[in-house]
Amino acid sequence: MKRRIKLLVALMAGCTLALLGLQAYWNYQAYQQALRSFRRDANEALADATRQEIRLRQEALFQRCRAWLADTNQFVIAAHVDSAEGYTIFSLADKHPLPREKRAPYTIGFRDFELKTKRLDAAGRAFFIKRFTASTVANNVREGLAYYYTRRLGDKLVAAFEADTVHTRRLGQLYARALRQRDISTPFQLALAQRSQPTRELIFATSAVDANAFGKKNARLRAWFPNPQRVYLRRMQGVLLGSVGLIGIVVFCFAYTVRSLLSQERLAALKDDFVSNMTHELKTPVATIGVAAEALEQFDLGPEASAEYLGIIRQQAGRLGTLIDQILQSAVAEHAGPPLARRPLDLGPLLAQVLAQVQPRLMQAGSPLVYEAPPSPLPIAGDAVHLTNVLLTLFDNALKHGRLGGEIQLWGGVRDSSAVVQLTNEGPAIPPQYLGRVFEKFFRVPTGNRHDVPGYGLGLHYAQAVVRHHGGTIVVRSQGQHTTFIITLPLMPHVALAPAAALRG
Repeated sequence: MKRRIKLLVALMAGCTLALLGLQAYWNYQAYQQALRSFRRDANEALADATRQEIRLRQEALFQRCRAWLADTNQFVIAAHVDSAEGYTIFSLADKHPLPREKRAPYTIGFRDFELKTKRLDAAGRAFFIKRFTASTVANNVREGLAYYYTRRLGDKLVAAFEADTVHTRRLGQLYARALRQRDISTPFQLALAQRSQPTRELIFATSAVDANAFGKKNARLRAWFPNPQRVYLRRMQGVLLGSVGLIGIVVFCFAYTVRSLLSQERLAALKDDFVSNMTHELKTPVATIGVAAEALEQFDLGPEASAEYLGIIRQQAGRLGTLIDQILQSAVAEHAGPPLARRPLDLGPLLAQVLAQVQPRLMQAGSPLVYEAPPSPLPIAGDAVHLTNVLLTLFDNALKHGRLGGEIQLWGGVRDSSAVVQLTNEGPAIPPQYLGRVFEKFFRVPTGNRHDVPGYGLGLHYAQAVVRHHGGTIVVRSQGQHTTFIITLPLMPHVALAPAAALRG
């Protein structure tokens, strides 16, 4: 049996370890996937944010360009009708060209300008400025070209190109928004790509992104993340929780199964010991009955001798009946609980009646009794018959396992608003490792190969079942040369109690 259990435990442990390995592998793959997803999202978000920030800087330049062109003190905008094409041609020139500069005006036509005129009004100038900036200037700027449409306008564009810088604060805001759209919320820093890592804690960096709006400066930026693990773990939250839950269920089932197997093995050992003890207990009365019956059958005995042998047969038959009753009571208590007829009663008279029943055995064993009766009534709702059996079991246990002639103490009273009965006997202490098991069914404290103490391991199990069904507790304490059983039962409010005579039935 032990070998089979060990083999089963080894197989289950191997399966559990294999499951843990698979879970570790799957979690590692999920971590790698989360890392790749984070890298992709962080790079895409930085690229999107950079494009938005570049467009904002370019749009700011286009707005300035429109303001320059609208200044009539700096630029002259004229128009004439092309005789060959038949649509209006616009011309742009500096109002105050440099001395000795011979430069033809910049000309351009727009086919969607339907008005054919040689003299521009305010609407015509506004149309030219808007279309010229949005198409010609914008296309050249996006290609990184500062075209000299006129000397003054070219100088202004070049100066704007040279003065341009990345607006890092605005870029950071745009980047944070782009990250939130991708479910990333973690601190970051923006820095030029050619710089070294800002601090040791910044352990992840995106790919470098060109943040130059006008194509000339080397402005490549990276985003540095000090603690990206929070993002990984948040994205893996479902996988991790599922993994932990699955592992927890498997480990719990494994532990529960092992515990059940060990409990079954222990119960089997207890049953084997019970069968051994039961065989020993049954042999004696059966053999005695057989001898007495054989004597009655084979010998011509007188009335007195026959009566004596019949008394022996009745005594041993009663012993067998008591044994059978104990086994049946234990079975009923375990499956359905003992059938209780609870009614109000006083524990004081019940204790006195139990003492009267055990007094002959105490005198036979030479064990003095010290009894401290309850100073006041102890009203409880209880079954007198079953509680009497419990107390008799405790006395029987004290006489069998206590020191021969050792003192037995019985105390009844109130403690912490509960009725308490305490029975103490002198004798060898119960080893600490067995204190928690004395109420187990079939359990007997090991005594080696000796069988000098009769018993079946059922009495204390039955006593615990009865006390629990009364809503109380029973505990054992053993130290030195004293063992004490303590029964605690809930008190009832002051009610009319059953008379002592009624308890004898």
